[in-house]
Amino acid sequence: MALGLFPFVSASAEEVISIHPRFDSGRVSTSDISTTNFAQWTNGVGATRANNVGWNEQRGIWYSFIRFAGPRLDGTVEYGLTLEDWHTRLLAAGSITLRGDVNWLEVNTDFPVDPGVPVSVWLVPGFNIAEGSLPGFANTWPWNYPNAVKVTSFDVSEFTPLRPGWNEAEANPVDTRDKMSYAFEVDLTDAISAALAAGHMSPSTPWGIVLFPEEMETQLNVPNNPAWIDQRQTVFNGAFWQVVLSEDSGTTPTWAGFPMFEDGWVFTGSFMGFVFPVGDFVFVDAIQNWVFLPESLVEEGGAWTYVFR
Repeated sequence: MALGLFPFVSASAEEVISIHPRFDSGRVSTSDISTTNFAQWTNGVGATRANNVGWNEQRGIWYSFIRFAGPRLDGTVEYGLTLEDWHTRLLAAGSITLRGDVNWLEVNTDFPVDPGVPVSVWLVPGFNIAEGSLPGFANTWPWNYPNAVKVTSFDVSEFTPLRPGWNEAEANPVDTRDKMSYAFEVDLTDAISAALAAGHMSPSTPWGIVLFPEEMETQLNVPNNPAWIDQRQTVFNGAFWQVVLSEDSGTTPTWAGFPMFEDGWVFTGSFMGFVFPVGDFVFVDAIQNWVFLPESLVEEGGAWTYVFR
């Protein structure tokens, strides 16, 4: 018998949908005690840079939002889907994942507390910024929507940013190569499935995601609360967002995550091609031989198996 290692490549089908960075994501900045100031609807430079979550001294909280309200065409590239298409795909999806990058982090390590801040992720059915209007406290604040659901939270200090700081991010913005390495990923499957089942999301319902510092959730009734100012100067910047929809294979028999055909054969792609599993043994069509390979031994990095001579 010979011992071999086969490389493993997942065969799950995915659809990746990009969100328009200029029109469908941004941040709201509360700059003083009485007003909500929004100046970041388009991705620009300096003060107009979009998509931050964080805050710094002498400025109120910046919270980030992503809206799903319809397709956008930028040149020859289309972003997003119609609300009806979103609804159809979300109903059919086996998993729903939000992806983004972490463009830079600004953390004041001189502040005498642990750096970083937990940021919560909220699903907001009904999230509606009317065309031609600017985002503000009334239409982006998640608690103004009765069906908002907290999905999870994360600590921004755990991320490795793509850029060392603000200046570098402005001089050398995120490009396609950076987007290949997803530094931020949130599973939205359970939250969206529950919202769909409850009827909170329909083919005509806009929806969104809001990212908000978790510790401020106890101070939600006071817009522009001065207590939101914090000298840790923690900033989380996402320069792009994508939603990844994976097919639901829950009703299809599988072997090691690969769908099984009705006749018992399984196509594993570049892993082993066509195989026919029987218990802990697998017939591999490419080598016309049986191998000993229990399904439980197949992992992301590959699988060790005994090949019969």
